[in-house]
Amino acid sequence: MKPELSIAIISGILTLLASFFVAMYQARTEFQKMVEQLEQKYTTSLFEKRLEAYPLLYKLLHELNNDIEYNTQNKQQLIGFQKDYDNWIASHAILLTPAIGKLVWGYHHYLIDILGQFPDEPLPEEKWIEIRNIQTTLGKFLRSELGVYDTQAAGSPELEKPYVKEIIGKLRQSSRKIRSRFGY
Repeated sequence: MKPELSIAIISGILTLLASFFVAMYQARTEFQKMVEQLEQKYTTSLFEKRLEAYPLLYKLLHELNNDIEYNTQNKQQLIGFQKDYDNWIASHAILLTPAIGKLVWGYHHYLIDILGQFPDEPLPEEKWIEIRNIQTTLGKFLRSELGVYDTQAAGSPELEKPYVKEIIGKLRQSSRKIRSRFGY
């Protein structure tokens, strides 16, 4: 065989192999980009679903907390809350992260336990305080998972103005009375 023909064949094979490896690399890179885009889309979609579901639970918690804070709670309200809470779980628990899932399911079992401990009598004040404090913590977890604490606001209030400081001082005095009732 002529050396020119051998060189042409070897050169052609090397070019073919190089093209093959370049094509494989490009295909893998494109595939990886597609996977990353799908993951990003999934993450965004899941976050949007949580953004729809978590405020509903936050509202349930807040309403019962208001009744407890105004000292207008009764056991029937807790039973109604438990039903609404269980309905929320049935519809939205699939969206929970492991961290908030532990709280949500733990609180579910706690409510069953509390209502079972006092079947024919009102709940003592310390149990209402415990319920309120658990719900406050759960609400903070919901807000945290949605990024409410970490997201910068579009504008920032001017807290250093004298009239704002005066108002905040008055609010703190009132809130100290409420907070002392709930142990914080």
